[in-house]
Amino acid sequence: MRFFGILARAFDPRGRMSAGAYRRVFVRTILYGAGLLCLAIWLAGLGGRAAAILTAATLPVVGLAMLAATARRLHDRDRSAGWLVPWGLAQAVGFAPLNRMVDTTPLLVIALLLAMLGFSAWFFVETLMRRGSSGANRFGPPDDAG
Repeated sequence: MRFFGILARAFDPRGRMSAGAYRRVFVRTILYGAGLLCLAIWLAGLGGRAAAILTAATLPVVGLAMLAATARRLHDRDRSAGWLVPWGLAQAVGFAPLNRMVDTTPLLVIALLLAMLGFSAWFFVETLMRRGSSGANRFGPPDDAG
Protein backbone atom coordinates (compact mmCIF):
# COMPACT_ATOMS: atom_id res chain seq x y z
CA MET A 1 0.00 0.00 0.00
CA ARG A 2 2.90 2.38 0.68
CA PHE A 3 3.99 2.07 -2.97
CA PHE A 4 0.61 3.26 -4.23
CA GLY A 5 0.71 6.21 -1.83
CA ILE A 6 4.11 7.25 -3.17
CA LEU A 7 2.89 6.76 -6.74
CA ALA A 8 -0.24 8.83 -6.13
CA ARG A 9 1.86 11.60 -4.57
CA ALA A 10 4.05 11.72 -7.70
CA PHE A 11 1.03 12.82 -9.74
CA ASP A 12 -0.53 15.14 -7.15
CA PRO A 13 0.11 18.82 -7.97
CA ARG A 14 -1.21 20.08 -4.63
CA GLY A 15 1.08 21.37 -1.93
CA ARG A 16 4.62 22.68 -2.06
CA MET A 17 8.07 21.33 -2.92
CA SER A 18 11.35 22.86 -1.76
CA ALA A 19 14.08 23.79 -4.22
CA GLY A 20 16.36 20.99 -3.01
CA ALA A 21 13.65 18.35 -3.30
CA TYR A 22 12.71 19.64 -6.75
CA ARG A 23 16.32 19.51 -7.95
CA ARG A 24 16.53 15.86 -6.85
CA VAL A 25 13.27 15.05 -8.66
CA PHE A 26 14.46 16.96 -11.74
CA VAL A 27 17.73 15.01 -11.98
CA ARG A 28 15.98 11.70 -11.27
CA THR A 29 13.39 12.41 -13.96
CA ILE A 30 16.06 13.19 -16.55
CA LEU A 31 17.85 9.95 -15.67
CA TYR A 32 14.63 7.89 -15.77
CA GLY A 33 13.63 9.42 -19.08
CA ALA A 34 17.05 8.87 -20.63
CA GLY A 35 17.12 5.31 -19.32
CA LEU A 36 13.67 4.54 -20.71
CA LEU A 37 14.57 6.07 -24.06
CA CYS A 38 17.80 4.06 -24.26
CA LEU A 39 15.90 0.89 -23.30
CA ALA A 40 13.29 1.54 -26.00
CA ILE A 41 16.00 2.08 -28.63
CA TRP A 42 17.84 -1.05 -27.50
CA LEU A 43 14.65 -3.14 -27.62
CA ALA A 44 13.84 -1.79 -31.08
CA GLY A 45 17.36 -2.66 -32.22
CA LEU A 46 16.84 -6.22 -31.03
CA GLY A 47 13.66 -6.46 -33.07
CA GLY A 48 11.27 -6.10 -30.13
CA ARG A 49 9.14 -3.41 -31.72
CA ALA A 50 6.10 -3.89 -29.45
CA ALA A 51 8.26 -3.86 -26.30
CA ALA A 52 10.05 -0.75 -27.56
CA ILE A 53 6.76 1.03 -28.21
CA LEU A 54 5.43 0.09 -24.76
CA THR A 55 8.63 1.29 -23.14
CA ALA A 56 8.53 4.58 -25.06
CA ALA A 57 4.85 4.97 -24.15
CA THR A 58 5.86 5.30 -20.48
CA LEU A 59 7.79 8.52 -21.20
CA PRO A 60 4.66 10.74 -21.10
CA VAL A 61 3.84 9.24 -17.69
CA VAL A 62 7.25 10.35 -16.43
CA GLY A 63 6.55 13.76 -17.97
CA LEU A 64 3.20 14.05 -16.16
CA ALA A 65 4.85 13.26 -12.84
CA MET A 66 7.42 15.99 -13.56
CA LEU A 67 4.66 18.48 -14.39
CA ALA A 68 3.01 17.74 -11.03
CA ALA A 69 6.35 18.25 -9.24
CA THR A 70 6.88 21.51 -11.13
CA ALA A 71 3.41 22.69 -10.07
CA ARG A 72 4.32 21.97 -6.43
CA ARG A 73 7.60 23.83 -6.90
CA LEU A 74 5.81 26.85 -8.34
CA HIS A 75 3.46 26.72 -5.36
CA ASP A 76 6.49 26.90 -3.07
CA ARG A 77 7.42 30.14 -4.85
CA ASP A 78 3.81 31.32 -4.22
CA ARG A 79 3.01 31.12 -7.93
CA SER A 80 0.10 29.28 -9.48
CA ALA A 81 0.60 26.23 -11.67
CA GLY A 82 -0.86 28.36 -14.44
CA TRP A 83 2.73 29.47 -15.11
CA LEU A 84 3.17 26.06 -16.76
CA VAL A 85 1.00 27.29 -19.67
CA PRO A 86 3.35 30.06 -20.90
CA TRP A 87 6.30 27.72 -20.28
CA GLY A 88 4.61 25.12 -22.50
CA LEU A 89 3.96 27.75 -25.16
CA ALA A 90 7.60 28.83 -25.02
CA GLN A 91 8.66 25.21 -25.48
CA ALA A 92 6.22 24.79 -28.38
CA VAL A 93 8.07 27.52 -30.29
CA GLY A 94 10.85 24.98 -30.70
CA PHE A 95 8.49 22.81 -32.75
CA ALA A 96 7.33 25.64 -35.01
CA PRO A 97 8.56 25.56 -38.62
CA LEU A 98 10.81 28.57 -38.05
CA ASN A 99 13.24 27.58 -40.80
CA ARG A 100 10.48 28.24 -43.36
CA MET A 101 9.72 31.64 -41.86
CA VAL A 102 13.26 32.94 -41.48
CA ASP A 103 13.54 34.20 -45.07
CA THR A 104 10.20 36.03 -45.10
CA THR A 105 9.94 37.29 -41.50
CA PRO A 106 13.37 37.15 -39.84
CA LEU A 107 12.47 39.66 -37.11
CA LEU A 108 9.51 37.53 -36.02
CA VAL A 109 11.72 34.44 -35.85
CA ILE A 110 14.34 36.31 -33.80
CA ALA A 111 11.64 37.68 -31.48
CA LEU A 112 10.12 34.22 -30.97
CA LEU A 113 13.49 32.64 -30.24
CA LEU A 114 14.47 35.40 -27.81
CA ALA A 115 11.11 35.11 -26.06
CA MET A 116 11.53 31.34 -25.80
CA LEU A 117 15.08 31.66 -24.50
CA GLY A 118 14.21 34.42 -22.04
CA PHE A 119 11.17 32.70 -20.60
CA SER A 120 12.98 29.36 -20.37
CA ALA A 121 15.89 31.00 -18.53
CA TRP A 122 13.50 32.73 -16.12
CA PHE A 123 11.59 29.48 -15.55
CA PHE A 124 14.85 27.59 -14.92
CA VAL A 125 15.99 30.13 -12.32
CA GLU A 126 12.52 30.33 -10.76
CA THR A 127 12.11 26.58 -10.28
CA LEU A 128 15.65 25.33 -9.71
CA MET A 129 17.56 28.19 -8.10
CA ARG A 130 15.33 30.38 -5.94
CA ARG A 131 14.16 29.62 -2.43
CA GLY A 132 10.51 29.14 -1.68
CA SER A 133 8.46 31.72 0.13
CA SER A 134 9.08 31.70 3.86
CA GLY A 135 6.32 30.41 6.06
CA ALA A 136 2.93 29.27 4.95
CA ASN A 137 1.49 30.70 1.75
CA ARG A 138 -1.81 30.21 -0.08
CA PHE A 139 -0.67 26.71 -1.15
CA GLY A 140 0.10 25.45 2.35
CA PRO A 141 3.00 25.16 4.77
CA PRO A 142 6.59 24.87 3.52
CA ASP A 143 7.95 21.51 2.45
CA ASP A 144 10.64 20.51 4.95
CA ALA A 145 12.13 17.85 2.66
CA GLY A 146 15.15 19.94 1.88
